[in-house]
Amino acid sequence: MHFNQQLLNIIQIILLVMILLSVNKNFSKCKLLLKRFIVVCIYYASKLFPRSEKIIVFGAENGMGFRGNPKYLFLEMTKNPEYRCIWISKSGKVVKELTDRGYTAYKHNSLKGIYYQLRTKLVIHSHSINDDFYKVFLGGAISYLTWHGVGLKKVWGAHSKTFSYKILHHPSFIRRFFGKFVIKTNSAKINYVVSTSPRVSSYYPETFLVDKENVIELGQVRNDIFFQTSEEDDKIPDYIKKNKVILYMPTHRNFGKLDKPINLVFDFEKLDKFCEKMGYIFIVKRHMYSSGSISKKYKHIIDVSDKSYDPQFLLKYADLLVTDYSSCYTDYLLLDRPVVFYCYDLEMYLQKSNEMYFDYFDVTPGPKPSTFQDFLQSLQDMIEDHAIYREERERVLNVFYSKENQEMVLEKQVNYIHNYILKGSKTKVHVKGTDASF
Repeated sequence: MHFNQQLLNIIQIILLVMILLSVNKNFSKCKLLLKRFIVVCIYYASKLFPRSEKIIVFGAENGMGFRGNPKYLFLEMTKNPEYRCIWISKSGKVVKELTDRGYTAYKHNSLKGIYYQLRTKLVIHSHSINDDFYKVFLGGAISYLTWHGVGLKKVWGAHSKTFSYKILHHPSFIRRFFGKFVIKTNSAKINYVVSTSPRVSSYYPETFLVDKENVIELGQVRNDIFFQTSEEDDKIPDYIKKNKVILYMPTHRNFGKLDKPINLVFDFEKLDKFCEKMGYIFIVKRHMYSSGSISKKYKHIIDVSDKSYDPQFLLKYADLLVTDYSSCYTDYLLLDRPVVFYCYDLEMYLQKSNEMYFDYFDVTPGPKPSTFQDFLQSLQDMIEDHAIYREERERVLNVFYSKENQEMVLEKQVNYIHNYILKGSKTKVHVKGTDASF
């Protein structure tokens, strides 16, 4: 019965696309329709493959990195001989790194990579199945989306500029009907998304197009590194660990297309002198979508954007964070250290790049300079008195992270995945501030 229903769905899609192609005289649109048609057909066909609960596939960082929440879940769950844990990546470098360390990893488009994507019951990842894997092979899987931050920006189904939003709100019934098949290929058969607080959970169903009951408040595993020391700490150089550090971690503007050249954002001559005077070094870690370079002539300004340092460890060793609209600051609030929000292009950002879930000024507990001179003054104020905004930092932290998720959360997430998702426990699970007991 299940097989017949899947086959019927595929036939219906084929007929619909044939009709659309027959009435569409625009060649480029026909090619796009054909491509989407093929993707949808393979996606639905992948649901017919038998899935094993012993195979778990992991991926992260748009398929290009080994870090974030999935990394720590992978390292922990690999220890369990009951599971065959496999990292899928679009990067040959990542695959080689992991295989050299004794782990199982494959390219997303390799024969073994495709095989395990077709056979896995569960995929654990940080972005979307489209970004992290070869999505057409995951139609019959379960998605456990850890996401990669808790921030202000609207994305996916909540962002008016995305394909998903435009299709779901399109006035044409035909466009909505067919478009939903395409949108569905960005999700698995069953989809969970990890949240961090009731307020965050309130907008995740609209954002990630999941059922409300599948939003689970289990925190962010990647933040566990704030509360413990491991051999990974050794990878951070001493000049960062042993100096007073101001860390600059901005977000992107429309995937880097609207980013302003960094030398127009900062007067590096003045900033270098300021850091020398105050006894700090200024570390720059740009977003993966951003580009540019900073001259190496400055003694107290160091650009590590091309380094492989895990951003969470940079946050861990920073004495003060400078950001704009990046979600990194909500993680940093767990450390109760000062933040300066350098929002020099706030109006442009809201108009041309991203909408927000919150009033920016209500959930940014720190000074918000818009000019470089004001920025330097804000830095000085925060350096001289770290306690400024402390109550505000605590208030905002509690908006984004419930009390139960302001500590280490790896164990309860692994327990939840094992007992509830893979084993299908019928025991009532408390997920709001989850205690992970079954």
